[in-house]
Amino acid sequence: MARILIIDDDEPFRVHLGTLLRNAGHVVLEVECALNALDKIALDPFDLLITDIFMPRMDGFELLSALLRHHPRIRVIAMSGGGMTMSPNLALSVAKKLGATELISKPFQPGDVLRAVDHALASLT
Repeated sequence: MARILIIDDDEPFRVHLGTLLRNAGHVVLEVECALNALDKIALDPFDLLITDIFMPRMDGFELLSALLRHHPRIRVIAMSGGGMTMSPNLALSVAKKLGATELISKPFQPGDVLRAVDHALASLT
């Protein structure tokens, strides 16, 4: 069982992903933006973050940069369906360079997420 923080501005998607991970036995907290995520991380330890890349106010790239500076050991799964100006593959490639442990393209199957979570958590040991 891991403590996982999900960051995504798409509420139905965020709730669905949270349910999937809770059903797999994890403790999950969901937030709608990267700024709220940084507040939560400052107060509580998490084993893993799962973040969208393209969000308002602060995107996943900015979040990854902040994590690299202040929480370099935290594991992050970056996910993206692409943005207005960037393909999902390019967005995820940039996320990897900024420290994402695992990458997932949207849309994806539940098994893709569970495998990425298992792989990211295995790298903690």
